[in-house]
Amino acid sequence: MKRTRALLWSAVLLTGVAQAQQVTLRFSTWAGGDGLALLQQLAKDYSSKNPGVQVTVEVTPFADYSRKVAVQIASGDSPDVGWLSERDVPTFIASKTLTDLSPVLSADKSFNLADFPVSTLTLWQRERSVYGVPFSNSPLVLFYNKDLFQQAGVADPLKQYGLNKWDYTSFQTSSKAIKDKTGAFGARAMRLDPKAWAGGLLAMLWSQGGGVYDKNLKCTLNSPGSVKGFQLASTMMFRDSSMPRPGDQTAFESGRIGMYMDNVSYSAQLRDAKFKWGIAPLPKGPGGRVTQLGQAGYVVFSKGKNQAEAVKFLAYLASPENMARTAKFYPPPRKSVLNSTAYLTSNPLIPASALKTGILSQLSSARVLLTGTNWLKANDVITSGLDRVFQPGANLQSVLDDLCRQVDGL
Repeated sequence: MKRTRALLWSAVLLTGVAQAQQVTLRFSTWAGGDGLALLQQLAKDYSSKNPGVQVTVEVTPFADYSRKVAVQIASGDSPDVGWLSERDVPTFIASKTLTDLSPVLSADKSFNLADFPVSTLTLWQRERSVYGVPFSNSPLVLFYNKDLFQQAGVADPLKQYGLNKWDYTSFQTSSKAIKDKTGAFGARAMRLDPKAWAGGLLAMLWSQGGGVYDKNLKCTLNSPGSVKGFQLASTMMFRDSSMPRPGDQTAFESGRIGMYMDNVSYSAQLRDAKFKWGIAPLPKGPGGRVTQLGQAGYVVFSKGKNQAEAVKFLAYLASPENMARTAKFYPPPRKSVLNSTAYLTSNPLIPASALKTGILSQLSSARVLLTGTNWLKANDVITSGLDRVFQPGANLQSVLDDLCRQVDGL
């Protein structure tokens, strides 16, 4: 009897130890569709290889993501691991909410930190510290509806690019032709959520010689190039009626948009599209053929409860093997993956030749949106100001001058 009780007590103790060793990691992301499904599978795979670790995936829409994570951290409810976009990196590093990964990753030969070009790590480094590992180095591409171009009798963007005729004049002309001939919108530059306005619209400003900030982080939304970019979008909205106005929720996947600017990961949302589509480089403007480089990285939040295990999970996600798996949605910064045949044939929806032209050819001229530590406030100001920018007959120079005064005054 005593032996039986001892065995039972040992079993209870062992159960208690096992429960004590169980770690739950919270992984935060804004991914959706097939990209999210893959991340969920990676989390399951990690848990199966590490029985003491359970990974839960938490999803927040991109436009609200950084604000929500900042609130979670401030309230003591921080995720352990997560995504972070390039525009939010300076703020999170300055607030000391990210963990330095260099001691672990630099010593891990299998991780091979040298596989990342120095240029892709610059944003995430401060001296010898590394506060994040980019998993996506994705220039915006132009998605286009082949059926609408055919119905409008206009050469598609990829053909015009091959003839060295793909510029913003052709972009506007093609857009108007689609509107006039089919009734559909010819192009969409802004995302559906106004807080994500920079996706697409910023590339238009850069290609006209404008932008958001100069190298000293002084607002340039009122510069001549930016005014030209906003004027182009305004003309397409109010004179040509070929571009949706802010608030219009017509999406490219509806089949009623001729062209749309987004990252290649958006292709996952077109898996069941009822129309033929393709990708092409963005148009060229007076400032060049400049596209926005959407860089996102894995980070470990310093206020998370499971630091050591979180770093291990990050190393797993960003390993060469798993970055090859996520490459179909997120163009990888790892040289060994990006230059591989496996990457170019990884996306069943996009031919290898289109990936070469639409993505690899644009990397050298792509730009990252560099921001200061007050980007969240600045973006709120800009987002609300767009309501005044995109009004029929708006005095763009005056509105944008006022907008820059507000941004610089933060």
